[in-house]
Amino acid sequence: MGRIVKLGVSLAYHVLRSGWNILCRALGKKRSGTAVVLYYHNVPIRFRSQFEAQMKLVCRLARPVALNDLNNLSAGCHSVAITFDDGLDSVAENAAPTLDRLGVPATVFVVADRLGVVPEWGQAYYAPHERVMSQEQLHGLPKVMSVGSHTLTHPDLTAVSEERAVQEIAASRQKLETLLRRPVLHFAFPYGSFNPTAVSRCHAAGYERVFTTEPALTPKEAKAFVVGRVAADPWDWRLEFRLKMLGAYSWLPYVTAAKRRIRQFFSPDHQDPESSKPAERDEISTAEDRVVKTSFQSHGV
Repeated sequence: MGRIVKLGVSLAYHVLRSGWNILCRALGKKRSGTAVVLYYHNVPIRFRSQFEAQMKLVCRLARPVALNDLNNLSAGCHSVAITFDDGLDSVAENAAPTLDRLGVPATVFVVADRLGVVPEWGQAYYAPHERVMSQEQLHGLPKVMSVGSHTLTHPDLTAVSEERAVQEIAASRQKLETLLRRPVLHFAFPYGSFNPTAVSRCHAAGYERVFTTEPALTPKEAKAFVVGRVAADPWDWRLEFRLKMLGAYSWLPYVTAAKRRIRQFFSPDHQDPESSKPAERDEISTAEDRVVKTSFQSHGV
């Protein structure tokens, strides 16, 4: 789906949602707090001013919060949390000073065994000089920035052995905590790729919350373990970024889920859901669907 089409649909979605919120306020219905978690990758120096303008917009239109504060969303208030995947040095050089100056909390998800080296998983789209942060850069991050895990080596956790997946998830946390001498509480899935087993392993490793790349609003449940995020780039158009931070792109998981169910329905192996439904469903086993479902709940739908 093209960028302009997504922008148009998101604008229409935002207008409809805003109208619904106005109607609810007119009827005296109390609205719960909402939140969006944005995720960036790199912030090249030529886009440093654009990134600063985006953070100023966040400060003006929302309440910037740390990931830990997602447990305490203020009623009737919209919050935005900032994250960065891969832990690239351009974030330390070009984003960290802006975040520190504006007092905007952020979390960097770091690939623990690749500090200071070229991110081989991103050579197709990162600049040749881009590197993962060094130990010195991690230690030098301002207090407004926390560190989360992005595995040891950035594999697709759904495509590796069980033993390696456990090592990537648990050992990365241990390594970062030893290096930084502070707790590492959050985890982001490389490539946004996860399944119920990967979620369960993260839970067993002691993480408080894990993050996907499904562009859903943050669940209203304070203890929700799996949280979606909206992709952002410093070069986003101003209207595009504004709609992203306000949650207007959270319709995308609905389309993805609908496409998946249509493909499943017309597949040769399709079975009647009622005849194939298990007697019990583990809470974690519904993690992928929960990211979509909670976006509806966050809108009061």
